[in-house]
Amino acid sequence: MMENGVSIIIPTCNGGQIFSQCLSGLKRQDYAGPLQLIIVDSGSTDKTVELAMKAGAEVQRIDPKQFHHARTRNEALSLANHEKIVFTVQDAIPCSDIWLTSLVHALDDYPVAAVYTAQIPHDDATPYARFEIESINEARGHDPVIQETESLESYAEMPYNRAYRMIGLDNVCAIYRKDRLLREPFPEVDFAEDMAWAQKSLLMGHKILYNPRIQMKHSHNRPPQYAFCRQIINSFWCAKIMGRVEDDLSFLEVGDLKSLTGGALSFVSSLLSNIFSDEPEYPGGKSLLREILGKYPQDNWVKRFLVGRIYRRQKPMPERVKKLAGNMETGIGTLFHLIRGKYHMKDEKKQMLLLDQIVANVMGRAYGEVYASRLLKDNISPSLESLMRPFFHGV
Repeated sequence: MMENGVSIIIPTCNGGQIFSQCLSGLKRQDYAGPLQLIIVDSGSTDKTVELAMKAGAEVQRIDPKQFHHARTRNEALSLANHEKIVFTVQDAIPCSDIWLTSLVHALDDYPVAAVYTAQIPHDDATPYARFEIESINEARGHDPVIQETESLESYAEMPYNRAYRMIGLDNVCAIYRKDRLLREPFPEVDFAEDMAWAQKSLLMGHKILYNPRIQMKHSHNRPPQYAFCRQIINSFWCAKIMGRVEDDLSFLEVGDLKSLTGGALSFVSSLLSNIFSDEPEYPGGKSLLREILGKYPQDNWVKRFLVGRIYRRQKPMPERVKKLAGNMETGIGTLFHLIRGKYHMKDEKKQMLLLDQIVANVMGRAYGEVYASRLLKDNISPSLESLMRPFFHGV
């Protein structure tokens, strides 16, 4: 029989120093009811398990190959003794001592299946990571919102962005009722298990609460290569879950993607020459765009030399590809100047990293939308599959 308390479940793997801050934040909570902390660790080689046990957690160790975003969380429910379940992550820190009490009250006070919270950036967040979190918060609004949909038909007719926000749910910090999770476990998806669960629950007539007055400190300083791949995977799984894409880019071929990438490289080079008097060095020595272009087969050394210099002179872009390229370049430039000005960035290396992070997210989304668009139309060519599959690893 479940007790009237809370079980907090955290998947971990080499949590590092920030995991100790997470545990400290949990220990400071003023919650008066029964509390259980469950750690599911998939192969940590640092002090993560030791820290968890010292904090009084029940630790279950699993093989790293067994970790699965949905399945691991579903299986962890068998360890939970209490009727309310909080899922969070190893690098999230409660922003107040009443965080847990507020979560419990929110679930009790509203007729909803789950409650999730706002995030604020970590103190060491890069300007791009900070901007990303702040933009999400702005889009979601500053007041509690109950997410619900009338029917499958009304959901299907929603504009993409509204539908995407409608099924927003984030296991960075969310509270559920255990009995509902047992009846309706997280769907077997490799990514965005929270979003998939939210969509299913909403279409069954349940409601979800977003409460931005409850906050967790959480952000990621992701390297550009990781951000690029993550955007591709996000587009892929959102399309699988939602059955649609925001932008149908199925008209793009592999050669068009290469043209877009080469064009973006030329644009970025021009942008940098207008900002810096000397040619700056990229962190890590090579720009992300050059790395991406290196994934394409090259005919000869002459073509390699031309990439990023007079690339767009080699073959005229079709009109709609040219229009897309212009929109992407405008987006990159606008974001760069906006974030650079907003956070008063002066350091050259930090500006270079910012630009690469912006490029990674803009280009990753384009690559992901092409793949996802063709996936929905069952029209993925062998050449596209060969190009894209390596980007699906490591996220």
